[in-house]
Amino acid sequence: MQKLNAKQATELALEVGRILLQSGSATNRVEKMMLKVCAGFGYPNTESFVTPTGIFISLNDTEGDISTSIKRIENRRIDLGKITRVSRLVNCLEEQDCPEGRTNMDARKFREELNQIDVEKTWPTWLLSLCGGATSGFFCLLFGGAWMEFAIAVFIGIVVSYGMKFLSRLSINNFLLNALAAALIVFIAKLLDLYIPYVRLDNIIIGGIMLLVPGLSITNAIRDTMSGDLVSGTARGMEALFITVGVVAGSGSMLKIWALWGF
Repeated sequence: MQKLNAKQATELALEVGRILLQSGSATNRVEKMMLKVCAGFGYPNTESFVTPTGIFISLNDTEGDISTSIKRIENRRIDLGKITRVSRLVNCLEEQDCPEGRTNMDARKFREELNQIDVEKTWPTWLLSLCGGATSGFFCLLFGGAWMEFAIAVFIGIVVSYGMKFLSRLSINNFLLNALAAALIVFIAKLLDLYIPYVRLDNIIIGGIMLLVPGLSITNAIRDTMSGDLVSGTARGMEALFITVGVVAGSGSMLKIWALWGF
């Protein structure tokens, strides 16, 4: 395997860590993948420390010099496809884990494939929104909704998915983003209730809100805590808590506003 200088190896490891962390990966996985990158390019004596918002890496070369770098992570979103592809790419640095036809992974090829993964969109927005609508609809059915309520929940899920995609481009924090999304769910449900009689709003609203439940954050918080990453586990747990508070605040405020209007 080609050996890079310390700066190049650190930059590659940080780029791998950035993509994984921004895509919603657990911090334990990010640390392991970064260490694999450094070891694969000739630096087995490397230490990494990852939090949900930052990456720290310290690399020791054969002459005893230490290269330390820090990278701040600001924007994060869930993209399990990127996590899988980056993990497979890093595993190709170890020949026994590399599928046939992808052996002899040099630094140039590794960087090219990594950049390609970073810029590619895994799924189009319309498909993600459609899946969001289906998720809302089937959760509505799961909680006892009828087919008319299912159709309304699907519509709300699609609108909210598009709305969250648009609002996320404005760099709005997660608390406000989820509060606005929850308020939008209640607003559309109450508005449609004025024109479509005999529907149960609770099933529709619950189906829509299930889109906003921070399931991955809760899972990663538990996973990080159980693996000994107490700082990351606590941070992700608090993130999930604040998202939940945002959902409750947004939906509760909109319900109160409609109640004040007499509906």
